[in-house]
Amino acid sequence: MRQTLLYIPHEMFGVPVFGMGWALGIWLAISVVFLFVLTRRHGWTSEVAGYLPLMAVFSIALYALLPMLEVRPPGLEPLGVPIRGYGMFVVAGIMAGMSLSIHRAKQIRLEPELIYSLAFWMFVIAIAGARLFYVIQKWDEFERETLIATAGAILKFTEGGLVVYGSIIGGVIGLYFFSRRHQIRMLELGDVIAPGMIIGSALGRIGCLMNGCCYGGVCESGPLAITFPKYAAVELRQYSSPYAHQLAIGELHGFRVAEDERQKVVVVDVESGTAAEAAGLRAGTKIHRLNGVEVKSLTSVQKILLAGPPRITINEDNVAWTIDALPPRSLPVHPTQIYSSINAALICLVLWFAYPFRRRHGDILLLLFGLYSVTRFLLEAIRTDEAGQLGTAFTISQIVSLCVFTLCVVCWLSLLRQPRIGGESMPAGESV
Repeated sequence: MRQTLLYIPHEMFGVPVFGMGWALGIWLAISVVFLFVLTRRHGWTSEVAGYLPLMAVFSIALYALLPMLEVRPPGLEPLGVPIRGYGMFVVAGIMAGMSLSIHRAKQIRLEPELIYSLAFWMFVIAIAGARLFYVIQKWDEFERETLIATAGAILKFTEGGLVVYGSIIGGVIGLYFFSRRHQIRMLELGDVIAPGMIIGSALGRIGCLMNGCCYGGVCESGPLAITFPKYAAVELRQYSSPYAHQLAIGELHGFRVAEDERQKVVVVDVESGTAAEAAGLRAGTKIHRLNGVEVKSLTSVQKILLAGPPRITINEDNVAWTIDALPPRSLPVHPTQIYSSINAALICLVLWFAYPFRRRHGDILLLLFGLYSVTRFLLEAIRTDEAGQLGTAFTISQIVSLCVFTLCVVCWLSLLRQPRIGGESMPAGESV
């Protein structure tokens, strides 16, 4: 795990890098020179003027948005804007997906510029969809005292918090509008870019491993098990996500708590040979008070355990023991990020080699969604970073997987009624 690769410093030679500083000044200088050269060559045309909105948006980002992304430890000088391992692998995934799609486009004599244009549409909408899906799902983590602070928290997507299904939905929306605008068959173009879409996920999951998110459940120690450090950011004393999860439900203390059918907090498991067992804690014990504080919900228990007290007292000294120190690393867990990355890479290979054998436009795109929905449903069973939703034991991703698979079956049945590919190239003036 390496959440932060480096920091872009807060200031250089006494001048801030972002805000009203170096980055904005250099960008404005480059923009002026660029516009001057274009105007000298082509005159002031609508195409040249079309660059102004993009330049303005980027200038606003450098002036107002990036300063909000700076890490500011309490009582210390700002560290600067962090370059996250997660964000770097997301970018690497996008580049790999574009390269694969361009290679396929060249094979079928399709202009690579079309893929470049499509990539911009899909990137913007897919990232927005992935972030929106996550923010809606975990709104409590983003709500702040002011609207600006809330917006700043939402924009920190390079630290993690992109949901694959959100990006898929956003990407398909971008593909649809791009196809309509350029009068190209959506399903045929989707077949071309399908392997590129999933190879991006393969690299993105490595970013999840570096970030510590999307972690698996506790497992036996072995060659496949991994552990995570206590802190994701030592300078901020911020727990890594797997460590915080295990601490909050008691696993680092030798027991595990959950809510029963009556929404009461109960001990569901006690590990043998631990201080918790020696103190007399047993599975089935209902927790009414923890460390002298009345327990009203599982959330209240988690807050108390995350405080890391040196002594655990359950139900007014009926069960109590002293903690010498919290462990330096988490308990062994399944490396679900690696499983997911391997799964995505294998799906990419299947799609790539299946392309020459497709019979109808849309076969490869639907194969992508079908394979991914099934494997994602299964992988979710060994992840513990999400709870059951809608009164079921299924996570939100498993519920979406079921919906996507059902939709794939319906679309495939409809696709079977369409004529087979006759070897024609991708025509303009026709869309799906």
